Amino acid sequence: MVLPAVLLGLDLGASKIVAVLALLDESGALNVTGASLASPEGGIWQGEINDMELTTRAINRAVEEAMRTAGQTRLEGIRVCVGGKQFKGENLRDSITISGADKVITPGDRDRVLDQATSNCKLAKEEQVLHRLPQMFHIKGQRDIRNPVNMVGESLEAEVRIIVAPAPVLGNIRRAMELSGLQGATLHYAPLASAEAVLSREDAENGAVVVDIGDQLTHLGVYLRGALFHSAVIPIGGMHFTRDLEITKHLGGISVAERIKRVYGTAIPSQVPPEEMIELEDEGRQVSRRELAEVLHARAVELLNMVLAEIGRSGLIHELHGGVHLVGGGSLLPHLPILAQNVLQRPRVLLGRVSGIQGLPQVTANPLYTNALGAVKSLARDLQESASKARGGDGLWGKFKNFF
Repeated sequence: MVLPAVLLGLDLGASKIVAVLALLDESGALNVTGASLASPEGGIWQGEINDMELTTRAINRAVEEAMRTAGQTRLEGIRVCVGGKQFKGENLRDSITISGADKVITPGDRDRVLDQATSNCKLAKEEQVLHRLPQMFHIKGQRDIRNPVNMVGESLEAEVRIIVAPAPVLGNIRRAMELSGLQGATLHYAPLASAEAVLSREDAENGAVVVDIGDQLTHLGVYLRGALFHSAVIPIGGMHFTRDLEITKHLGGISVAERIKRVYGTAIPSQVPPEEMIELEDEGRQVSRRELAEVLHARAVELLNMVLAEIGRSGLIHELHGGVHLVGGGSLLPHLPILAQNVLQRPRVLLGRVSGIQGLPQVTANPLYTNALGAVKSLARDLQESASKARGGDGLWGKFKNFF
């Protein structure tokens, strides 16, 4: 009997470290069997590790609990979703001449044009390249080619996006994995994981935006023709909404403000009757729920206007027909999609729903797990592609076994 491959997806956030365990069977189906959340207790700040001991302790708690609930003691693959204020992206393009007498484009030609585009980028020389993402290729007389290998052309032009970050930021994340006993983990940029989790192939082809509202930051990715064309980090997250409530209404502390936001919050004040009040038992007074909504509305409009500006910077605002997909814990603020429709001037704004993965509904339907699920999905896809190219074995699954 062939055992399914056990895959681990991790999401390193400031307020929570998320671990998801899934089984990849011989048919290619993914099934979530374990998951857990653990607080890094300040060990991570805006995507960067600032206390290795606190971070590794939280990683260990999350992974051990996920593996315990799944009843697993082994791992065949690990992927870690990362992001932060120092992660940057840039679109590049360059071209080469095809030297072969038959002018047939080889995998080496494809890699050479991508290497040339990257090597001429100042940003890539200053930072460490995390991803090099081909967007589109062109040959003389034919444009917008997905994969040029085995096609004929005198020259080959590539459009590519790179994602970079300071080497110490990436190095410390890798070090945390090693100290947690998770050697061999691969790192995956947050907007890529979000898109992997919630975007259908049709939406990604037609142009879509994924907005991941985390605790301290919001990550954004703009997709067209199945590729990432723009990404950004906005310095506003769910924590800012909570702090606004506490600073303006003095609700009794951040933890109280967070609870009130989750239970009573809304992004549209008109949805709340003007006479509705909230009892603050510890404070011995009442506050207007509509006034709280007005505070949340102001911050939401600010965030969405910054999202709109980033969509504008992508240059694709008139080519996006696949909708805006909201993910992350901050997306749970009631009526936020309706407000986003108005601010972003997009008819289709929705809460992102994870597809292509089965298992625990309390995990697959929970926005807190979206990026970890996306990390698992991308890992499974990469392993299957590698397995299909490997030698030996009987069929896809036989090759997959030999890959390990």
